[in-house]
Amino acid sequence: MAPTSREGCMKLFMVGASPYARKVRAAAIQLGLDAQLELIIANPHHRPPELVAVNPLSKVPTLVDDQGNPHTDSLAICEYLDSLSDRFALLPSAGAERHRALFRHALAHGIMDCAVIRRVESLKSQEADRDSWMERQKQTTIRITDWFEADNDLEGPPTLDRLTLAAALGFLDFRFPDDAWRTGRPRLTAWYEEIAKTPPLAETQPYD
Repeated sequence: MAPTSREGCMKLFMVGASPYARKVRAAAIQLGLDAQLELIIANPHHRPPELVAVNPLSKVPTLVDDQGNPHTDSLAICEYLDSLSDRFALLPSAGAERHRALFRHALAHGIMDCAVIRRVESLKSQEADRDSWMERQKQTTIRITDWFEADNDLEGPPTLDRLTLAAALGFLDFRFPDDAWRTGRPRLTAWYEEIAKTPPLAETQPYD
């Protein structure tokens, strides 16, 4: 579902298909901050002046806060948004629980990275090296989804690690429906089907 443009205190530069941007949008909804975001579609490959002016990397997502300060990298953006809200904690504040959540987040984020690499490579000309590289990304995704299938912490509140995992699995459905990641993973499938119905995920479906 394409976002409705709205005026807000902060600007989020994004593209509709990006799982990284979806993670940020889902976090904002969970934190009750989505009404404060103005969503700006900006293709980073075209280096739009309004994006480059605030982030020379020309990367999305990029958040510009209400003071005009830019924030880039989806995890950093989510942690910044988390600091603005007392409604919900996306991550534990300290200790072993925080380290565990960040590790789970990194694995879920890795699914996104592998899927995005495969998408980019699939648009290039057919080459044996490219196909081998894509297969390595697919096998990495399989290992990570197997890990989450057995993860004792799969169930729980929609913290950042779980929102990231849900956005990553949604991106697999969006770009690689033939992967059939649900096969042999009943726990992960059941968990995803439930969290996908919640507002942070239902209101941030990817699109071209």
